[in-house]
Amino acid sequence: MAFVMGLTGAHADEGMWLLKLMQQQHLEDSLRKAGLQLPPSALYSETAPSLRECIGIFGGGCTGEVVSGDGLVLTNHHCGFSYVHEMSAIGHDYMKDGYFAHNRSEELRTPESLTFTFVLGITDVTNEVNAEAKKRHADEYTRQSMGFLAPLAQKMLKKSAFSKKKGMKARIVPYFGGNQFYIFYEQVFGDVRLVANPPYNIGQFGGNSDNWMWPRHNADFCMFRIYADKNGEPAPYSKSNVPLKVKKFLPISLKGMNEGDYTMIMGFPGTTSRYLTAAEVKLRCEATNQPIIVAGNPLLKYYKELMDQSDENRLLLEDEYASWGNSIKNFGGMNEAVEKIHLIDQKKAEEERFRQFAAQSGKPEYKDVIERIEKLCQTYTDTLHDATLYRIALQDQSLWIRPSLVEAYEKALKGGKKKDIEAAKKAIMDYCMEHNAGVDLKIDCGKVLLLTPYFVKERKLKAMPAYLNGNKDVESYIRAIYAGTVFANKDRLTEALAKNDAQVLKNDPLYKQVVDLLDYSEQATKGLQTYNAQRKELDKIYVRGLCEMYDWSKAPDANFTLRMTYGHVMDLIPRDGVRYDWRTVLDGMFEKESKSESDYFINERLRKLFDAKDFGRYAREDGKLPACFLSNNDITGGNSGSGVLNAKGELIGLAFDGNIESLSGDLKFNPALQRCINVDIRYVLFIIDKFGGAGYVLDELDLR
Repeated sequence: MAFVMGLTGAHADEGMWLLKLMQQQHLEDSLRKAGLQLPPSALYSETAPSLRECIGIFGGGCTGEVVSGDGLVLTNHHCGFSYVHEMSAIGHDYMKDGYFAHNRSEELRTPESLTFTFVLGITDVTNEVNAEAKKRHADEYTRQSMGFLAPLAQKMLKKSAFSKKKGMKARIVPYFGGNQFYIFYEQVFGDVRLVANPPYNIGQFGGNSDNWMWPRHNADFCMFRIYADKNGEPAPYSKSNVPLKVKKFLPISLKGMNEGDYTMIMGFPGTTSRYLTAAEVKLRCEATNQPIIVAGNPLLKYYKELMDQSDENRLLLEDEYASWGNSIKNFGGMNEAVEKIHLIDQKKAEEERFRQFAAQSGKPEYKDVIERIEKLCQTYTDTLHDATLYRIALQDQSLWIRPSLVEAYEKALKGGKKKDIEAAKKAIMDYCMEHNAGVDLKIDCGKVLLLTPYFVKERKLKAMPAYLNGNKDVESYIRAIYAGTVFANKDRLTEALAKNDAQVLKNDPLYKQVVDLLDYSEQATKGLQTYNAQRKELDKIYVRGLCEMYDWSKAPDANFTLRMTYGHVMDLIPRDGVRYDWRTVLDGMFEKESKSESDYFINERLRKLFDAKDFGRYAREDGKLPACFLSNNDITGGNSGSGVLNAKGELIGLAFDGNIESLSGDLKFNPALQRCINVDIRYVLFIIDKFGGAGYVLDELDLR
């Protein structure tokens, strides 16, 4: 623990703190001063009941929290989106119409990909990682790679106290630029069932128009239940499984909140990059964000037009549309915010302080590290730009084939063994039927036709995939792929394979295109590998130096591990003459209503409840139904679905968004502008109870 023992003076409100390090980071005093009424041990403990037991990873990239002794879980509507979308079809459209179980027998099986993961233990393994790296002569890039860390984590799991438990996995995660490593022991439950999902025009009211905006009025939540075997252990879906019994779950406050009240959020924030240099911030904006914005905006428009044409198109595209809309608005907003707050100038000022510190530190590795990073960024800006643009504009086409499968087929034919030939044929057929059979060729072709010119026009370097070099009729070339490939049609592929001639497949237009794309990618990747290897080495030095300069008072960057952030309910003054109240009510939804803009269509069942003012016990004292509220908690992607807790550890809302004024927050926290947008738990319960008729779950909740 020597690496972090010098941590002092945590900054109030800023930071996604690793609770395992509360004492070392001297968080206890800061939390008490901020208003926490619980003992710090109630937040995180591996031996006594704590909030740790109530928080988990929902799916692959969100947070959820357990709110009953029978495994009920709350998260965001947009976190459950892809899973509920996969369950939906014409006739049972759980996205458009919503879904509410009325008893446990109606709780619906979800896709196998949906899991819920609890953290059981966290251990510092820095010494073990370093020792293994030394033994294997691993460089810094390798040391921080999954290929290196994942096998080591599995070895440690087998030797740990958790080795005999079912559903266990372990992951080792680097902190502070790879200067420290922690292993997370996690238990995964694979039977998670849908309990409640509001209709799209409630859960996502405002759509992409309101994304990252305030004020908000959408009930961004959904509810699931974790099931286990009769022993309470993780198990695949089975009708014999029972609701997971838990000893610790979150109580819920119906009392609401006031401006200035203490708030805290526990969850799994995805990624922040707050230790970057000025050159790295510039690189992020120009080489990562901008290509996505350039290619993404026309794609978003294309999807929207198609979705408006039919429910079939909407069901096919709405998940991808939502994902793209979020990314584009995020990256565009980040670039604008970086410019508005003069973040690069702020970083340069920090670098000057670092140079002074470096000169006094007596550590030569600090002396020129900033200049070395700057040179590296300048050298590879165009390479990174084109790699991003390639991934978005060309590689993202749905229609695909793996050349290695065709090569294996050719090898089998040369070997002449019938068993090998049939196995190779089956591998090709299985891949194509799984990957290509569900592709809407017309829509995907349209996407490729739309985006390819952006790559040709916007790339920085001369290099292009071979099929684009000197091709004066790219459109005809692409249309020929979609019209002529055998890899998208079972009958045509069967006929081609029956010829026992690999050259037939190699002459296929899709095969030729994919080979060209992969050849281009391989050449581009060489530069990226060099860049990434050098950057890991330099960033490790710079981050260690920065931490020493700040006396280890800063939280580590987010990396999708369990963190806590604390703050207060607070309004927002984004610019001169503008002030946003910290709360909204349902009335605001009807003020936004539009008869022509689909983002603002009103749910008619909700309208009846609103007109009747039938809000039950969830109304405020003035009779209005609370909708959303603001706090200044430091969050990022991955925190979606995180519960917002009051000073007593009671659930008062769910975090679901940030504000557009603070989208540079992943690069630098700005206390004046950064806000967390939360749905009020009373709004959530109103929708479950009064709108959805799923009141049976209320008996399980600890309502206060």
